[in-house]
Amino acid sequence: MLATRHGYPLGTCEAAKAEAVLREPVRARGTVTRGEPRDSVRSICMFPRSRALLGMLHDVCSEEDAARGVTLASLVVGKATGLPGEGYFSFAGRLGRDTSDREAFWRGEVERIYAAYGGEGIRT
Repeated sequence: MLATRHGYPLGTCEAAKAEAVLREPVRARGTVTRGEPRDSVRSICMFPRSRALLGMLHDVCSEEDAARGVTLASLVVGKATGLPGEGYFSFAGRLGRDTSDREAFWRGEVERIYAAYGGEGIRT
């Protein structure tokens, strides 16, 4: 039986994760809207808010948190608010982060990401 993750073969899932990694926003010290990481994936077709997309972004964020102590989802924001969504703050809380002042927490995380990568971008 073929091993899968998020409904896709492991190799395909890993390729999609590499494509969805948020390289450019880190280099440019910017953010992206929620659809942009999905649109950057070419190896598989994912729909907005699909379990596969959310699962892969969760994996990428968990891996980067373990490696560098930063939450890359901080760079994914909503068009209307300019802030991450509710799931972001829940995820950060599960990682032990204090999100009581959401905007201050988010701004601090974004700056920590830029400092952690020092302009080098995210390696895949």
